[in-house]
Amino acid sequence: MTFLTPKCLPDGRSLLNIGCGWKTHHGWTNIDFSPYARLAANPRLARLLAQFGLLSTLRKERLARTDPAIFYHDLRLGIPFADASFDALYSSHFFEHIDRAELPALLAECRRAMKPGALLRVVVPDWELLTRWYLAALQDWDNGKANANQHHFKAMQDMIDQMVRSDASGARKGSLFGRFENWYRGGASGTGELHRWMYDRRSMVELLEKNGFYSCQIESARTSQIAGWTDFAPALDLDDTGNDYKPESLYVEAVR
Repeated sequence: MTFLTPKCLPDGRSLLNIGCGWKTHHGWTNIDFSPYARLAANPRLARLLAQFGLLSTLRKERLARTDPAIFYHDLRLGIPFADASFDALYSSHFFEHIDRAELPALLAECRRAMKPGALLRVVVPDWELLTRWYLAALQDWDNGKANANQHHFKAMQDMIDQMVRSDASGARKGSLFGRFENWYRGGASGTGELHRWMYDRRSMVELLEKNGFYSCQIESARTSQIAGWTDFAPALDLDDTGNDYKPESLYVEAVR
């Protein structure tokens, strides 16, 4: 594998965001296999697609926020950086898309690319929280609470939809190009967007500890052991209003 050169912050640290999609901080090294990574690396193609109306509004908005220096790479082939390159590694809503049998190999690559003592921050959907939301919605429906059936449907959708949907996200739905993109990329399954497993605080900590990480700690969107997190969180774990970008998330950190 040919190793790439990571970015370096003014304080000398190198921080890696794997499977980043469009949620990037421009001071971090960002790497992904999504259309955002490919188009950010090829702005002429992006402008051409936009000119012909082939990019959805959502995709154009997200592309404008994507780090233009993002690396386009399939992480199933490994992490293309030298050993002990990074002071911290961040992954948000990526691990649940990896088959459980393949996660130990990915975590081994994470450890290889991290410096001893570096921090790993993993963000995934919280199965415990989603289950609590579902049970609360079911109870509200049983008790005749207004609009409880809609909340119940939303709670079930949050748990199940990403396991079963067919269309890739971001494509212009109903358009000829959107249909072509789903066919060409293989829909949600072919792009790796479907969830392959779900985690709660117990199972995620167990996974990390079994694969060589220690001192696991539960954090939040706004808290982290990564120095300077208050500067990074708005781009990574918060939305434009300062709220949690994905409030259904579990945040776990561990030491390499």
